[in-house]
Amino acid sequence: MKRSLFFFLIIVLAITIHSCNQVSPYKSYIHPEPSTLDSNLIIPPAWSFGILYGGYTNQEETIERIKKIQSHDYPIDAYWIDSWFWDYINKGMGPEKYIDFVADTISYPDREAMWAFMEENNIKGGFWIWNCIQKTGNEEAFYDFKERGYFSEVFINTGSWHNANITTDMYREGDETTPRTPTGNVDFHNPEAAEYFKQQIKHFFDEGADFIKLDRNASVEFCRAMFEATQEFGKETQGRGFILSHSHGTEDEEFKRYPTKWTGDSRADWSIDKPTKEFYSWVPKHALKENIESFADPDNRKSIIPFLTMDLGGFQMGITHQKDEELFIRWMQFGIFTPIVQLFSQAENPTSNLPYNYSHRADTLFRYYSHLRMKLFPYIYSYAHKTRLKGEYIIRQIPGTIHEYNFGKEFLVAPIYRQGARTRELTFPQGTWIDYWTGEYFDGLTTHVVDAPIDKIPLFIKQGAVIPKRKYATSVERGNNDVLELHVFPGSDSQFTLIEDDGTSNDYLEGIYLKTEISLNHNDHNATLTIEPAKGHYNNMKENREWVFIIHGADNISSIEINGKELEFSVEGSQATTKAFRKSKYNSTEVIINF
Repeated sequence: MKRSLFFFLIIVLAITIHSCNQVSPYKSYIHPEPSTLDSNLIIPPAWSFGILYGGYTNQEETIERIKKIQSHDYPIDAYWIDSWFWDYINKGMGPEKYIDFVADTISYPDREAMWAFMEENNIKGGFWIWNCIQKTGNEEAFYDFKERGYFSEVFINTGSWHNANITTDMYREGDETTPRTPTGNVDFHNPEAAEYFKQQIKHFFDEGADFIKLDRNASVEFCRAMFEATQEFGKETQGRGFILSHSHGTEDEEFKRYPTKWTGDSRADWSIDKPTKEFYSWVPKHALKENIESFADPDNRKSIIPFLTMDLGGFQMGITHQKDEELFIRWMQFGIFTPIVQLFSQAENPTSNLPYNYSHRADTLFRYYSHLRMKLFPYIYSYAHKTRLKGEYIIRQIPGTIHEYNFGKEFLVAPIYRQGARTRELTFPQGTWIDYWTGEYFDGLTTHVVDAPIDKIPLFIKQGAVIPKRKYATSVERGNNDVLELHVFPGSDSQFTLIEDDGTSNDYLEGIYLKTEISLNHNDHNATLTIEPAKGHYNNMKENREWVFIIHGADNISSIEINGKELEFSVEGSQATTKAFRKSKYNSTEVIINF
């Protein structure tokens, strides 16, 4: 008897060891290219889906501003120095220094230390550049390019932008004192010229810069050269480059290979049809309302840009630089629900579009919304991949409206673009929609007037949605997906695909990423949430993850089971939150919500 028991235990132990040592067939899985793949589309680095800032600051001010942003508990993933990077000491006057490939070594005496400070704080650093060389004061660079035949044209520049101008205005109305400056446009159609230009800016990356903001031109050729520079020279990009360029240059599908673009120099006003301020004529006729249309109107050319962004709050404040706290708050609430978020303004803007410079209320609200943005990173980044794999843009236009849109298929966003408005009329798309703030339900294909107090943007979640969130972190790279909250809104069957990768390399182009299919299905008495075994892998990935399930509309939940065992949960209001459940990403999980 004892001998039989001994052999039985040996067999059980052997089976246990064998099962523990089994390797999931999905761990080495390489994802094939789907038929829906947009092969032109390149995904920006993960950090770019956090919060980006730009400014006209010298080295000392740059570090001080970053520290102040951090002291207000704002997330920060990147900071670029705009055009005064080349000549801060003269406030970007020009034409001298624009550009000489040296930049301002007085105002930035130790750029390596400045970039290193950013790197220590998981912040990417960038600088501004344009596609021409003005002769005056930059003779060495000018004649170097001219003698090599690297200019597409040389012309006489009579514009005031960085041409003996002490403001960042692109044109000074009624001023005829601007010098006539010989200027060469670099021929980026010429591969040799493009490569030579890249080599002239390489030392900025060697010092520690990571990305570039392009201005004046956004041709595919210019974008390609500068994007490749960030790929080849950026120390932290690991091959996944990043640029900011103007929204034109979209005639060729190739533009998708060089993310990303912003909507342009917008007016810090509510709309063009009902202006509240006076602006110089050079400022494009593009305000908050028109920016919403850039994303939400399918007939707007800018809406085809997958990872479109904008200057949150507007670039130019108007002739009198009149501050409008309400406008900034409404613009900020809208901007948080766009693909890329960046705060920037004209140097003359006394607020620099930093919330703490507007008011305590703006400061508090930005902190709330920016934290929400960072928690939604797994959701947003999954859609970044879906944009490439399936053509499912995170901004989805809704037929019949140009001022509301879906943020992914799970969120409905209806920005406020009228001064003083505290309500908003909108027509709900097909499905049932749940007010994010109140939990109220709205049927699809109906029109309602909804409340919109100053602290809340009209925001709705589709019934059946499954939305992953992670813990807040001050930057994308300081956060992780080790613990995910899965927010479930029962009532309709649905599916969500969570997609993850290392965030910095181009391995995803070779099918190296992790995909987890999540589904929600219902019968008369319960809802079943199924997390399928993950497929794939990526560099430095942890195999195990903790899940916390948060069930919304939980008034009548009787129990929650996970893999056949009852799972503890607590209820607060109409929300049930389970205890954390840890499992291998390669194991399936079934959660049954009993009503």
